Amino acid sequence: TGGSWGGYLTLLGLGTQPDLWTLGIAAVPVADYVTAYHDEMEALKAMDRTLLGGTPEEVPERFEASSPITYVDRVEAPVYISAGVNDPRCPIRQIENYVQRLQARGAVHEVYRYDAGHGSLVVDERIKQVRL
Repeated sequence: TGGSWGGYLTLLGLGTQPDLWTLGIAAVPVADYVTAYHDEMEALKAMDRTLLGGTPEEVPERFEASSPITYVDRVEAPVYISAGVNDPRCPIRQIENYVQRLQARGAVHEVYRYDAGHGSLVVDERIKQVRL
């Protein structure tokens, strides 16, 4: 369970080690690394190129191996995802791709989308998220 990179690791763990999880909670995660790369800001693209050794077109096998969506069909535990619809770090489209794959196989999941970016500074929104 975690947010941002912690959310990414949660989704990755749910798919790569499904026997170890009873529930996964991922806030503002990277869920589909290739789509995230194409939709994110340039500074994050540069970081991803450094981490993975190139672009998705140059090293597709590294992006695929590092992407939670690659392993989504192995997820067994219920998944809760919260996502900001205006998140420049973990863009919503790549999260929607992951959620669609969960839906397609009837996996237990819940998604909370909120009108903000990579988290919210609005106190009422933060309280609402904690209560969910």
